[in-house]
Amino acid sequence: MRLSAASEIILSPTDLMRFQDCEHSIALDLAFLRGESINPAEESEDAQLLQKKGHEHEAAYLDSLMAAGRRVAVIDSDGRAFEAAARATEAAMRGGVDVIYQAALRRGRWQGYSDFLERVERPSALGDFSYEAVDTKLKRSADPKHALQLSIYSQAVAEVQAVLPAMAHVQLGNGERSTFLVKDAVYYASRLAERLETFVDAPWQTVPEPVAACSLCRWREHCDVVWTEADSLVQVAGMTRQQRRKLKNAGLATMRSFASSECQVPGIQEDVLWRLRTQAQLQTRRRDGAAPSYVLRPLETGRGLLRLPQPSPGDLFFDMEGDPLIDGGREYLFGVYHETRGPEFRAWWAHDEEQERKATDEVLSFFTSHLDRNPGAHVYHYNHYEVTALKRLATKYGVAEHHLDHLLRTLKFVDLYRVVQQALIASEPGYSIKDLEAFYMESREGEVATASASIIAYERWLETGDETILDHIAAYNEVDCRSTKRLRDWLVEEVRPHHLPWFVPTAPESSTPTEEPERAALRGKIESLRPEIGDRLADLVFELNGFHKRADKPAWWEYFDRQQRETAELVDDLESIGGLSAIGPASGQEARYRYPAQQTKMRAGTRAAMRGLKGMATIVELDRERREVVVKFPKAINPPTSLDLIPEPPVDARVLRAAVARVTDGLIASGVRGSAFADFLRREPPRIRGVAPGCPVIPGRERVEETMVAIRNLDHGCLPIQGPPGTGKTYASAKSILDLVQRGCRIAVMSHSHKAINNLLIEVAKRAREAGTRIQIAKKVSKPEDVPEDPSIISTSKNDDPVLMTASVVGGTVWLFARPEFAGAFSHIFVDEAGQVSIANLMASSGCARNIVLVGDQMQLPQPIQGVHPGETALSTLEYLLGDQHAVAADRGIFLPVSRRMHPDVCGVVSRLAYDGRLKSDENAARQAILFPHGGLPSSGVAFVDVAHVDNSQESQEEADAVCATFNRLLNASFIDREGVERKMTVDDILVVSPYNAQVNLLASKLPDGARVGTVDRFQGQEAPACLISFATSSGVELPRGIDFLFSLNRLNVAISRAQALAMLFCSPRLLDIQCTTLEEMRLVNALCMVREAAYRPPRNKFD
Repeated sequence: MRLSAASEIILSPTDLMRFQDCEHSIALDLAFLRGESINPAEESEDAQLLQKKGHEHEAAYLDSLMAAGRRVAVIDSDGRAFEAAARATEAAMRGGVDVIYQAALRRGRWQGYSDFLERVERPSALGDFSYEAVDTKLKRSADPKHALQLSIYSQAVAEVQAVLPAMAHVQLGNGERSTFLVKDAVYYASRLAERLETFVDAPWQTVPEPVAACSLCRWREHCDVVWTEADSLVQVAGMTRQQRRKLKNAGLATMRSFASSECQVPGIQEDVLWRLRTQAQLQTRRRDGAAPSYVLRPLETGRGLLRLPQPSPGDLFFDMEGDPLIDGGREYLFGVYHETRGPEFRAWWAHDEEQERKATDEVLSFFTSHLDRNPGAHVYHYNHYEVTALKRLATKYGVAEHHLDHLLRTLKFVDLYRVVQQALIASEPGYSIKDLEAFYMESREGEVATASASIIAYERWLETGDETILDHIAAYNEVDCRSTKRLRDWLVEEVRPHHLPWFVPTAPESSTPTEEPERAALRGKIESLRPEIGDRLADLVFELNGFHKRADKPAWWEYFDRQQRETAELVDDLESIGGLSAIGPASGQEARYRYPAQQTKMRAGTRAAMRGLKGMATIVELDRERREVVVKFPKAINPPTSLDLIPEPPVDARVLRAAVARVTDGLIASGVRGSAFADFLRREPPRIRGVAPGCPVIPGRERVEETMVAIRNLDHGCLPIQGPPGTGKTYASAKSILDLVQRGCRIAVMSHSHKAINNLLIEVAKRAREAGTRIQIAKKVSKPEDVPEDPSIISTSKNDDPVLMTASVVGGTVWLFARPEFAGAFSHIFVDEAGQVSIANLMASSGCARNIVLVGDQMQLPQPIQGVHPGETALSTLEYLLGDQHAVAADRGIFLPVSRRMHPDVCGVVSRLAYDGRLKSDENAARQAILFPHGGLPSSGVAFVDVAHVDNSQESQEEADAVCATFNRLLNASFIDREGVERKMTVDDILVVSPYNAQVNLLASKLPDGARVGTVDRFQGQEAPACLISFATSSGVELPRGIDFLFSLNRLNVAISRAQALAMLFCSPRLLDIQCTTLEEMRLVNALCMVREAAYRPPRNKFD
């Protein structure tokens, strides 16, 4: 940011990145430009080093281009004014040179120097060529800040060449290049740039708030002074921004005033208020000169000090160092300290993925062998980082998972942060282990003294190779490990009352693994095949055999973790019900309970585990309005007076694992050839009689008839059929199934859900009746709600029911078709909603049929997958086949391109959002419209309604009010259908969607009876004239789950595409300003920004 000669503020991409981190930092920049007496901190030595290395990397890349004979125009950015440099850049672009170095780019008030512009052979106003921006960065992977910067440069390039560059590139410090589509970032960048321009012209009030970027900000010292002088509530350890806002609204704006207060504060629970107030009191006394002090919290069984096991001479103290800047994260040091036979520190380094895999294996193996020799010992760590990282790494690399399982089951990990958090309130400004060292250690000394300093030092080692840096990092890690021991000793010797019992975990069921010898034998078989099939297929087949084990692990780990949580934590857990209190005496094995206000996904019929108790309970009744629940207990348990319900552990998947193993044996014997699933793994084109490789699967435009022919002629092949919303994939599938049955074939119908299976079976039955054909259709069900709503379909709950072996069409989940008795029982298996089916589940069921038909759309709801899975095993079947393509190629499958559901104004947005522009509406869909008596809203298309609100996470009253107002307007409107017939709108004509159950429940309580309200999962396959979508979350600060959930491109696609005429999105504008930490997150948020830009935006007063 700088002032031009005309005193105009000139902005740069760096300003944009800083504005995204913290608006207040830009406000301080503006004040500094105005001459106010504030001074930024000096640039740190580390920052100077990184800048120096960055210039060297940039120069080295320039040298490599010149050495390769590229024609390079070098713009002199130091010896001339920016305007002259910009003119020279434009002249070089028009001259068509290969590369422009230090390109001076401008667009409006934005100016900057792009490291490089590189010529590409793509037409533009310059001729048959154009330019794309390239920036050099020391990092080993690109991040969103790079994409923001390059998006601004790309828009400036478009000013000259009249076409937006398709790509932008980051030349990384490891010599690799990261490339992204400009359209996947430019809408997000443009929105942020527009907000920054508005702020610069008319700054709104900002206050300093702690953010992740504070440690690197040049105003960090200034803000620390402001907080101290203002006695800011920011200084109260553990207080959230929302809690600070509620205290300020109650007139308590400083730490001292809050500490001396006695009043209740609306919106903060009494126990939370006591904790925060005690925290403020202790910190205030400490700041006034008192010694470090603490207050014990009330004791609770299995929590806090009662979670400490008896110390053992063999106890281990564990700490890890990780760098989030490397390739999505790298754990570069695993450190362990113990005193079993005297003080000993061990360090495992990991500088690449192979070393990270090896270190994970060795550390977990060391833990197991050491604890076997020292059965009373435990592994102590501080906070969840270490265990979370080990879970991720063990599943990512498929190593030592059995060791980790056993350690978790036997509760060998002791998180001292959780012990401290549950046991006491301390007088220090935070609860990092460095803060707590005030109680038991002298101040640290050394080259590396903090976790962030460790990361910076490691980055310096990556750039310089100076081995002494690693010595300093190891010394820091050892101090952390020793500090963990001293913290444990302090808690045991000085804090813990001596009369308390030691924690002794209940002995778990045996968790000794049996899969390791089997995996070793499988690895040996596949290794012999590796030269023939290559590394990719060999690794994929091997890892698919561990998929179902890995998928179960997160559920088991969550189960163990929930058993250790506090009731208050379970109250905030949507998967659980916490704090149940009995109402009156039990009736036999049933008891009625009341629970505190909370949201839960549990419902009547749910089987649930009980925290601290063995066995499974069943919810018999659940009344959300009265917050009452009736629970039925197993005979061995007397109904307790208080209770916490948590999700039950996963079902044993041994049937699926056995099926995968059988298919693997066949793949090994055949060299991964000769079967439909082998073709699928190899990504071969569909093997269809009469269709040569490379030719379109269906050459003409009669999609349904030609689809039937293609499926009929499948020859041990795999055919994907991609059907976007409203394109008739269920109709085409049912017609094809009926055609095959009429030719004597038996057909299996599988999907991830009974609802999807039923939908297709009912359509087959309908088409059979229309054709006058009698066929037998059977369905394997597990629960009464799984039964299809068609009496002609035979339902059975028995896997061995003879009808499943004789019916022409059989529906079931993977659990049915993975059974060995169904091997080869069908000619075709139709996998519906294949975009939600994992490769491993397709593998488990593939043995039942000669041919595979994958019907679905990978751009709609994603597969519900658990666990971290290596490589391509995490993909759904269609994601695997199609890769980065949004629409299947003509020679690789069938794309159904015409939607009969959506008006062109809706379809156009959906097509642009998810299908590369290939999806179109049919002519009759254009007739669909909603006519409002007094206008004010569009009759068709997509509308985006800005609804301002704050502090909302999963429930927004403001959005609910706006949705209800729109709902009522729709009820007063009329709808013209695709036949041109006009009728009055009813509640059945409006879908209301929200990603959160809490918002769904709020909307359902406010809308008329019979309103169709739910999460998007409920409405897949359904449609209505209008669809109203409520996002509920106020901003990124309140986001309860990851960006990938709320901003899911698939879920957004499904939600908008439910609408026949009008889709309306209700959203807080601040939500679109969310900070992204990965390029994928930016791509998702950018998609919603694109929709907002393409949508109609009603005037604010229509909904305020």
